[in-house]
Amino acid sequence: MLSRRIIVVTVPPVDELDLVGPLQVFNSVNRLARRTIYTIEVVTSADGLTVEGESGVLKFVAAHHFTRVEGACDSVLLVCGLSTRLVRDESLSAWLNTMAGKVRRLGAVCVGSFLLAEAGLLNGRRATTHWKFGRELATRYPGVRVEHEPLWVKDGNIYTSAGISAGIDLALAWVEEDCGAGLAHEAARELVLFLRRPGGQPQLSVSLASQASEMSSIGELQIWIAEHLQTRLSVEDLAGRIAMSVRNFERVFTREVGATPSHYVLQMRVEAARRRLERNGGGLKHVASSVGFGNADVMRRAFIRLLGVTPRRYRDLAEHRRRVTTEADTLSRERRHLPIWRTKNTS
Repeated sequence: MLSRRIIVVTVPPVDELDLVGPLQVFNSVNRLARRTIYTIEVVTSADGLTVEGESGVLKFVAAHHFTRVEGACDSVLLVCGLSTRLVRDESLSAWLNTMAGKVRRLGAVCVGSFLLAEAGLLNGRRATTHWKFGRELATRYPGVRVEHEPLWVKDGNIYTSAGISAGIDLALAWVEEDCGAGLAHEAARELVLFLRRPGGQPQLSVSLASQASEMSSIGELQIWIAEHLQTRLSVEDLAGRIAMSVRNFERVFTREVGATPSHYVLQMRVEAARRRLERNGGGLKHVASSVGFGNADVMRRAFIRLLGVTPRRYRDLAEHRRRVTTEADTLSRERRHLPIWRTKNTS
């Protein structure tokens, strides 16, 4: 796989985590893969190279002004701050429009969606932003189809995300597109994320509500479930583990997690099976047993229900992606070592 160049455009002062979060994801992937999958170039819209953080505590140094970006790049990610969401920069808008037609992906973290809307790139498109500013985005730019709940939204090659930690979720989604779910999951684990959240998950997460309430035992049970998928996980067993009646447990768990206990366990087992299939971790019977499915047929029905494909087909797709990546890497290495032949001009 050839290195993917990502241009991170900052409009200072920036929210520090909006900038650092995605950068850490891409750097973690490079370290885990033991090769450079992503090359990152931080540029700025300011006259100087110093990129101020909104807190006034941290400062960053950009490589150069965005107008000095040369050569092809794979993706562009836009980061600003609460105050700079209202910036009117015609040169930046023009540059973003030009790049949108050239790059594979153009994304914005948090209120960076305001700057994409200002550039006209979100007209007629679905987009999101931090939940506190969704109504403002819709009012200022009525041509934007604002979605207030999702963590991130993709419309064409334009990506927008909710605030702060959702920038990490967006970066992990890019990694999954490029490298597969396995490496994205490894990066999430290295960043000590409890769950890698899909774009459709609500910003106002019921998981956060659970952690903030007196029902912290539900959060602890979720961790226990993830570590004991091979064991019997009936509703009765789970309710007994946290000393609740079955009826009260089902009500509380569904309210706090957003899924019934049985459906949540099913999702966790399918996710674990996906990771094993991506690593080619044995036959289907072994995979099914290792994550707590009674047999391969039960796992097959669960995959079709949640993913729309069979486990065998999912593994074939993962193997095809690995093979294509390996062949691309081999070709790249061979090209780097080809001799340069010089022919004598006989004319």
